[in-house]
Amino acid sequence: MLEAKQALREQLRARRRARTPQERAEVAESLAVAAREVPVLGVVLARAADDGPAPGGVPAVCVAAYASFGTEPGTAPLLRLLADAGARVLLPVIHDDGSLGWAPYADDLGPGTVSPGIPEPTGPEVGVGADGLVALGCAVVLVPALGVDHAGRRIGKAGGYYDRLLAGLERHGAGRPLTVAVVHDDDVVAAVPTQPHDRRVDGILMPSGYRRAESATGDG
Repeated sequence: MLEAKQALREQLRARRRARTPQERAEVAESLAVAAREVPVLGVVLARAADDGPAPGGVPAVCVAAYASFGTEPGTAPLLRLLADAGARVLLPVIHDDGSLGWAPYADDLGPGTVSPGIPEPTGPEVGVGADGLVALGCAVVLVPALGVDHAGRRIGKAGGYYDRLLAGLERHGAGRPLTVAVVHDDDVVAAVPTQPHDRRVDGILMPSGYRRAESATGDG
């Protein structure tokens, strides 16, 4: 199983490395457009396009996202679009114990302290882990992934941060936010080999559009 997962990771990484800067820029812009198909996000973005950001006194929709880096599908245009639409956008901060803290999105991202190569917000954290996101009323969690299959089985970079987060969200049952993997179209594969700790996502956001996963329950 571990060998199969590593082979898939290498295949997916090779595809990403082969993309040109122009292709990566086009992917990032297309993701921002395709996000209008995601439940909740579509409502926020459509309302902003018609009427501008939500007026004062209207609670902002909370979205947990992440700042892409390296060969990941670019999220910068999407983050700006959501923030401009009035969404409360949170980004992860990696802790020493492997948990994820959450701080508001801002343009002045800095290198992470635990993983310096990963850009993180520099402002104060407002919550930690799955419980923090639920307490903050987050409606959608955008999840990085190297690949995903049609059933929502996700393969990441082997850090385990998001498997732990997704497992924590599952414990909240129906009250949890929608979880969406963000990938290139060719990152969607026939089947992702999984282990008991691997968790599924509810949906898949690609440059070509949004797709609901065929199954939204976790393995094991």
